[in-house]
Amino acid sequence: MMSLYLNDIKSRLISSRSGYLLAIIAAALTGMIHSLPKQLFSFSSTGTELNPLTFVAIVYLINGLFFTSMKKDSVPISKLGRRNMYFILAIALAEVSGLVAYFFGLKQSTAINGSILTNGEIIFAVLIALTVFKERLHKREVVPFSAIIVGIIVLPIGYELFQSHLSITDLLLGNILIILSGAFCATDIILCRYVAGKVDAKRITQLTSFVGAGFVLIAMTAFQVPFQVDIRQLPSIAMLGIFGTGFATFLFLAALKMIGTTRTVLLYSTNFIFGVVFATVFLRESLTMINIISITLASIGIYLLRNKLGTIEEFINPLKSGHMRGSHKSLCGTCQTNSCCTSTASPLLFPSDIKKLDDIGKNSDQYIKEIKIREASVKTIKKKDDSTQCIFWNSDTRKCTIYKNRPFDCMIYPFDIFSINGKYHWVVYSCNPNSDWKWSESHLQTIENSYEFGDILENIESYHGLTDINSNHEDKKEITIIREVNFTKVINNKSTNKKFKLGV
Repeated sequence: MMSLYLNDIKSRLISSRSGYLLAIIAAALTGMIHSLPKQLFSFSSTGTELNPLTFVAIVYLINGLFFTSMKKDSVPISKLGRRNMYFILAIALAEVSGLVAYFFGLKQSTAINGSILTNGEIIFAVLIALTVFKERLHKREVVPFSAIIVGIIVLPIGYELFQSHLSITDLLLGNILIILSGAFCATDIILCRYVAGKVDAKRITQLTSFVGAGFVLIAMTAFQVPFQVDIRQLPSIAMLGIFGTGFATFLFLAALKMIGTTRTVLLYSTNFIFGVVFATVFLRESLTMINIISITLASIGIYLLRNKLGTIEEFINPLKSGHMRGSHKSLCGTCQTNSCCTSTASPLLFPSDIKKLDDIGKNSDQYIKEIKIREASVKTIKKKDDSTQCIFWNSDTRKCTIYKNRPFDCMIYPFDIFSINGKYHWVVYSCNPNSDWKWSESHLQTIENSYEFGDILENIESYHGLTDINSNHEDKKEITIIREVNFTKVINNKSTNKKFKLGV
């Protein structure tokens, strides 16, 4: 069994490397469309100047055709429902407004500034998470978030105001338009949350692309903007449309599945650096010291804030197709039985758990006992005398008295690990019969990303459940098999000594 396990780890490590590569390629392709279109807007050897509206319309049509070929297994449009279609229309309007604002801004600004300022979407996404979704910005996250704001907005805008002696220039207006595009993209993120999981991601992208193209063509008609394009520009537009939007999205989705949300978001956020590189290499733009400081501050801030950005991406990214019939918070927040503390086996304690209990003075024989599992000695929390209740359970308030310091085994419940046919699988004690548990993937990724998960890996022979999960598991509860456990992430985390806390 151990040889099977080691082979499984090896294959996952290979998959992990592929995931990193795909995320970086997706970032490079996105950076390409953030900078290279600028040369198209000034291409006029035949007297034809490409209007950003024309460019957006063509790109959206190409993107829609790209995803049309991929959506064969998607739900037919007639079955999407009126409410979902309204949201898709709103998403398309927000997306196209953001893209139009960005390219009009890019036309007036520099491609380097455009690439840096495009990360304003991150700022607006965090602000939405704080205001709309009631996320919290912890004290240690304030400084990196401030660094992102300074690097992405304050320095570029402030430097331009200083250079122009506080007068409004075309370059400044271009920068403002690019920042505004981030607000539109953030609005798009809010709207996408309400259809992600209900409508297939490929279908969402296909429909929003065609609808977005329709919006642009209507605007061009209303404002009498001629649809003019130099035929020599079409190959470049097609390349940017297919690779910079459609193919980049496809690779981003693939990376999410391979290496999880946090790592994918962190690597993908380097797209603005690629944009700057393309602007200097292909457009011959000069990289100033202010640009370098902006890139440095933004990069450091994004890296330090990677866990927060990963968490936000988990529940508001429109590209992840999950099922939202439930969530960990809604499941446990509405639980009335609290059986995980009153009728299940005691949680196992790992070194990090012992330290937490020691910090609050609960690491003693009064609370902890040692048992043997498969000939190995492990520690566990005691039950109250003559009962099945955890010793830390308050039966009056029906709450855990050490909740903030509860063991990692408690944090991940109702999920558990069982050995099935020589491989370790995530299973779940199906305490919620109305859920099909498809929504749980982001939660499992968070667990697998956590540093404490390494303790389970090191004690897996004692931790995992019995192979015959249908009849021999000790809790006699219905169990649903979800997927194989991915230990690759925690192996990488421990090898680099990075700590990822489980935010549950």
